[in-house]
Amino acid sequence: MRSPPLPGVPGLFRCAKSGLIAELFTQAGLKNVTESEVSGKLKTGEIEVYWNFMTEVVAPVVAALSNADNTMKAKIKSEVFESIDQKFLDGDVAFDTNSLVIYGEKKE
Repeated sequence: MRSPPLPGVPGLFRCAKSGLIAELFTQAGLKNVTESEVSGKLKTGEIEVYWNFMTEVVAPVVAALSNADNTMKAKIKSEVFESIDQKFLDGDVAFDTNSLVIYGEKKE
């Protein structure tokens, strides 16, 4: 199992640490800075869309696959598709997600 990426390393969760962006907003001179978590669903619909998202956007996945040969990539893809098919029997892929929303106002 791979370790999580180090803080600040480029990737999907680079700024996910609670308080990080709020602190940057404050340092930049914004006032009434707030941070809240919003939950939702990542609806990719088809498995192929999910696969493309994971293999093109999610840095740890992109890095891991860059070290795999074509045979291994095909095996991984097949196993991922099998797991997704088992979890989402109707073929409509939708994962629970959450995001941080950070708000700040420009000081006058």
